[in-house]
Amino acid sequence: MSWLKRDDTAFKYLAIVALLLIILPTSTPIMVALSRGFAIEEGFMRDFMISLLLSVFSSLTSSSISTLLAIPLSYYTSRFLRGLSRRIVYSLLMMPVVITPSAIGSLLLEFFTVNPIGIFIDRFIGVVNSIVGVVVAQVFVSIPVAFAYYSGLFTGTPRVYEELALEAGLSRGSYLYRVLLPMLKRQAFAGYALTYARAFSDFGATLILGGGVRGRTWTLPILVYSATYMGGLSTVSVVLIIYILLAFTTYYALSGLETTGRSGVGV
Repeated sequence: MSWLKRDDTAFKYLAIVALLLIILPTSTPIMVALSRGFAIEEGFMRDFMISLLLSVFSSLTSSSISTLLAIPLSYYTSRFLRGLSRRIVYSLLMMPVVITPSAIGSLLLEFFTVNPIGIFIDRFIGVVNSIVGVVVAQVFVSIPVAFAYYSGLFTGTPRVYEELALEAGLSRGSYLYRVLLPMLKRQAFAGYALTYARAFSDFGATLILGGGVRGRTWTLPILVYSATYMGGLSTVSVVLIIYILLAFTTYYALSGLETTGRSGVGV
């Protein structure tokens, strides 16, 4: 039994090391702000408020679009696709996870400036260097997160609910939106929150397609990047503290939703 105790001790030390790898860097901005003061340069305060509002608005919009697209697609692929066709669809939809955000931004920029279809869309709604471009980029990087989450959620749901609904005369669409999603509403909202977090945190794709125009398409991640090179250390530290608090709050709320969701539904 002594080797089991040694394993437990080793796991504890590994857990402590992992926590320190996160805590030490994230606590540094607080140390800097305490020593130098919680102050943002006058010009950056306005930029910060605009970037924060833009990030919230664009992330809510893009994550809503991604979720609305991913839910029926995830349900369909989890129920009807098998073998090679399922692997192909999954690989196509999950490609943005593997491709770097900057490469995704370049890919989208080429589509909207070179491809005739993309050029037509850009002329019609104005994608490049605009808020629309920010939303499009965030949709492209966040939809794989939504697809992967809801695919796992629907795959893990017992098929007996679906069979009973179909026997009762419901269509699969009615079952999805009138039975399954209300039954899994906490988990479904947790998936939306996770998708929102991915959209909110995007930098590379948003910068390239949105153009990174100050006061117009500067999202919060772009502001943090710009503040690192243009602002003082105190400004960067305060912006980072706010950003870290937003990230922590989002995932803390998300973990609470997932916990209560699991205890409320027997899936």
